[in-house]
Amino acid sequence: MIKRYEACFLFKSEEIEYKGSLEEVKKSLEFFGATDVVSNFIGERALEYPIKKQARGRYEIIEFSMEGNNLKEFESRLKLIRNLLRYMILVKIVRKINTKKIKRRNFREFRDNIDKDSLKGASKVETPTGPESTDIQEK
Repeated sequence: MIKRYEACFLFKSEEIEYKGSLEEVKKSLEFFGATDVVSNFIGERALEYPIKKQARGRYEIIEFSMEGNNLKEFESRLKLIRNLLRYMILVKIVRKINTKKIKRRNFREFRDNIDKDSLKGASKVETPTGPESTDIQEK
């Protein structure tokens, strides 16, 4: 069954090593039959702790569709790429949003807030204001 995946890759920060490793990852995706490949460069950042003696890394997020059977072989191929520091592959779940339920819920929240506001106004005890109220307090 073809599933949609989202993978985050952390490469070494050197430009030449990064581009070469990214091309290896994309070729591996093509080799294992990935379709709808979309790549997004996130940026270069300092790492919280050194990974393989590297203090900085470049992040890349790639979305793709692939057969579930090919994923294990793809991961084993990723482990052989030298300049790839870390990777994480997640199954991307696409859900349809029922807008009718959202509209009903928002209406209920709106209605409940109106009821609460009207109850708050009724439960308040009004304190007298003006010069008469100060006279009472002075006595």
